Amino acid sequence: MFNLKHFAPIMEKVYQSLYNSKIYNKAKIASFVVLGTIDAAAYKRITGEEYEASTENSK
Repeated sequence: MFNLKHFAPIMEKVYQSLYNSKIYNKAKIASFVVLGTIDAAAYKRITGEEYEASTENSK
């Protein structure tokens, strides 16, 4: 069975790079928490802010 959590460390590095390059914003990173490819702790490591469910609707 395919498990997204297995790839979370890899995806976190990819998302971190794209966020640092300003290709992805906080809302895009939050969308990956909703999808389950990363967790709230990874969101905080990437953006420096706590994840909130309403974050995905902000800029």
